[in-house]
Parts: sequence; structure tokens; C-alpha cells
Amino acid sequence: MRESNKLALILVLLLVLVFPTVAFGEEVIDETPEVDESIVVEEDETEEDETEEDETEEDETEEDEDTIKEGIGKGKGKNKLWKEAKAAIKLQKDEIEALKDEVEAEMDELELLLEATEAEGDEATVTALKEQLETLKAEKDEYKVQLKAKISEMQQIMKEKYTLEELTELEEVAEALKSLDDVAIIPVENVIIVNGDAKFDTPPVIKEGRTLIPVRAISEGMGAEVGWNAEEKIVTITKDDKVIVFNLTENKVFVDEAEVIIDVPAKVMNNRTMVPLRFIAEQLGLNVEYDEEMQTIVIE
Repeated sequence: MRESNKLALILVLLLVLVFPTVAFGEEVIDETPEVDESIVVEEDETEEDETEEDETEEDETEEDEDTIKEGIGKGKGKNKLWKEAKAAIKLQKDEIEALKDEVEAEMDELELLLEATEAEGDEATVTALKEQLETLKAEKDEYKVQLKAKISEMQQIMKEKYTLEELTELEEVAEALKSLDDVAIIPVENVIIVNGDAKFDTPPVIKEGRTLIPVRAISEGMGAEVGWNAEEKIVTITKDDKVIVFNLTENKVFVDEAEVIIDVPAKVMNNRTMVPLRFIAEQLGLNVEYDEEMQTIVIE
């Protein structure tokens, strides 16, 4: 009996001591996976955030590089937009001119046909041809109005190239030049340079019926190099294989070492060498068009 009681007591003690240990071990095992899963999720989310941040930084870097290439912040970005606006208006103007030319060509054909029809005495056809000519004339006039509008836009674009301070200085120079004999001032916005990028600090003028323009501004604006020998008063313009020399002391001009005669000699105005526009344009391979009605000069 006593042995049975001892055995029972030993079993009870074993149950009391062992059971809590087993239960505690199960709780630790159950909690461990939960902690690991939580850590994995947080790490995944962090990696996604870092990836997005890296992509954002890369995009911003690319944008910064593009901005630097375009020169924004250094004046070049604005200059690029200015050139694009000028080119767009020039393209529109060319399209209108092409349409006007087509109408004029059609009018020329109809006028020849009308002349022949009048000789034949076909009154009905003559009347019909005259009506067609009137219609075409109205179309031509409309295109001329559109061209004027585009030229006005190009004038505004040319003027926007200058700051308010520069325009004020140009006005002051213009007033001083007006005191010279037989000199008429051409506003800088009236000189439309299509493919170049020239700015004037002295306005072009008309003297003795010829347009004179600052040689350095127009030459450098068209990609030529300009040299000045102050001692001998010689201006040298170099573009590609062509060399143009203005000897201001002797009033002589040389092109590739051969002397040439120009109807109006180079003049010094406002400490700037002014040369005949048509001469320098032809030598630099440029085309010059005058619009008497709009009082503009288009150089391209």
C-alpha cells in the first residue's frame, strides 16, 4: 500500500513539472513564424519603396541632363524657343506664299486665254473667264493679307530678341544717326534674318538709296569670322574659303585678294563699320528680299 502511494505521488510530481515545459515550448514555436513573416513583409515593402525612389531619382537626373543640354537657365533655352517660333512662322509664311504663287500662275494662264478668246469674239467665254479672274484676284488679295500678318509676327519675333534696355539704346543711337545727311533709319525688327542669329547695337540705315548694315553683326550672325585691324583700319571677313577685306582708309574692297568696286563705300557710324547689305549678302551666299509695302528686309 505504501509503495502504491509513493508511485502515485511520483507520477503527480512528474505531471506537474513536465507539462508546463511542453506547453511553453509549443507557444515559442507558434510565435516564431509570425515574427519572421512580419519581417519579410516589411523588407519587401522597403525594397519596393527604394526601387521607386531610385527610378524617380533617375528620371530627375535625366531631366536635369536634358535641361543642361538645352541650356535652360543660361539663356540658351529661351534662345532655342525663339528660334523654333521664328522657324514655325517662316514655314507658315512659305506655305501661304506657295499658295499665292499658284493663284498667280493660274491667273497668268487665264489672262492669256482671255486675250485669245477676246480675239475670237466669244463673248460668253470672255465673261466666264473674267469672272474666274476676279475670283482668283480675291484669293490672291486674301493671301497677301495673310502674308502681311505673318511678316508682322516675324517682326515681333525679331524685336523680342532684344531686351528693353537694348531697344532703348538702339533708339538713342537712331536719334544720333538721324542728324547725318541723307540717312534713314531701319528699325531692327524690320530686318528679318531667317536662318541666322544676329543682333544689332547700331540700326541698319538707308544712305544714297542703299541699305547699310553693321558688318560684324550680320557676318557673325551668318557664321563668318570677323577680324579688325585698328591700326590699319581693315575689316577682314572669313567664311569657308572666302575672304572679304574692307580697307576703310583707302575705301577699297577685296574679295579673295581681287579688288571689287561697290557703289556705296563702307561707312563708320556709331563706331561700327556699315557695309552695303546686298553686297555682303551675296558674298556670304545669302538671299535678300525687300518688301516695299511692309518696309521689311528678309535675309536667308
